[in-house]
Amino acid sequence: MGIKDKTRLLSAKLKLGPHYGIERLGVLFSFFVLTGALVLATSGFAAYRASRADLNDKALYTPSFTTSKTKLDGRVDGVWVSSDRTSALVMMHFDPRAQISHNAADYKAFLLGANAKLTNIPLATPGVTGSAYVFGSTGYVGVRLSATAPFASQVLNLTMRSAAELAVGSQATVSKNPGEETGDASFRKYDQWQVFFNPGAAETKSITSLDAQRLDLAEVFYQTVVADKEAAAREALDAQLLTMRADLAQITAYTGDLATTKVDGLSLRPPAVPDLINGDKVTGKSAAESTDGHSSLMLRTTSTMPGGFNLDWRSRTVFDGYLQTLVPTDESYVAFLAGKAQEPTHQLQISDLKWILSDGTDLAVDTSGTSMTLRPLVTVMNNLSQAYQSYYADKQKYQDDLTLALLSLDVDLRDVATNTSVNSNPQFLVVFH
Repeated sequence: MGIKDKTRLLSAKLKLGPHYGIERLGVLFSFFVLTGALVLATSGFAAYRASRADLNDKALYTPSFTTSKTKLDGRVDGVWVSSDRTSALVMMHFDPRAQISHNAADYKAFLLGANAKLTNIPLATPGVTGSAYVFGSTGYVGVRLSATAPFASQVLNLTMRSAAELAVGSQATVSKNPGEETGDASFRKYDQWQVFFNPGAAETKSITSLDAQRLDLAEVFYQTVVADKEAAAREALDAQLLTMRADLAQITAYTGDLATTKVDGLSLRPPAVPDLINGDKVTGKSAAESTDGHSSLMLRTTSTMPGGFNLDWRSRTVFDGYLQTLVPTDESYVAFLAGKAQEPTHQLQISDLKWILSDGTDLAVDTSGTSMTLRPLVTVMNNLSQAYQSYYADKQKYQDDLTLALLSLDVDLRDVATNTSVNSNPQFLVVFH
């Protein structure tokens, strides 16, 4: 058989001839259907694997919530576990001014498992019990879950219910809540909110305070809420020290210019340095300048701005307590802070500075700018005056606003240590297995 005969036979078997157009179309269609099915199956499997990986890794699924009846907005701060992963804590907060109950006994919770689509399924982790905490008047509410085994990697559906409705919501929007969409009418009857989280996820962080059987609630609050805020406050203080160091460098440079800038042999004598600036230094190195990457900048001063605080914040933390280093032993911290708030503000009056020429006469400043001969001296005077004002304002911000941010965290932690409400009643948490 020749090559042409073999080709003709193969063509007939594969229906490639001109009389098999419809049959050939069917074969091609079947081929593409099969190929498409394989692609979809492969991509579906990949998507399933990706969703499972996301399910196993992701700790928090609902960063915010709204109560179903009172319509109060809240946020979920995070989820933490103990080192053995048998204890988990989810922290939520409302605005501190929100009208919520500060009594943990007013709250009840319901716990179910959920799948990747956040549809309810049985709970996989055995022996789960729970407690509720309302952290003073800070607006923070926490729920601790304890289990007889490490938490399985499963999304949990936690529904919180408040028995005390202290605010009136819009009844027109009561039905617009997650629970109602899944057919749970309890969200209309009770003031509830819902959060989804996975304490068994790989990315869930552990904190040492959850390892204790009986929690130190001030330590829990510090590790979950205050520590990050403190780090941000300290970073802002450190950045301000860099600014103040630059201000002081300008003051030094412009003070030197007074002696070197002359008009017809005359120069300006340095004025008396303002009391709230005199002797100030910023010592140490910034993080970028140090070999270990840690900043050691510090303000060395013997004066404190009105309403401000001269606080050595590097040697302590909020958990150690700052206020006891500032408040006199015979005064309460409440009275101390109130007195600071009432201290009158003070503005640096540049016009009070005396600018004396080297021959002992006052520098007559021609504000119209017509005294061309004195302009070099006026320029260095203005430069130093502006440097004084900049440092004064930056020191005020450092010792007042930025330092007060740290002290406010100290006050919050004291509130938590004294006024946290606990609900460890076995009836607090209803678990659906």
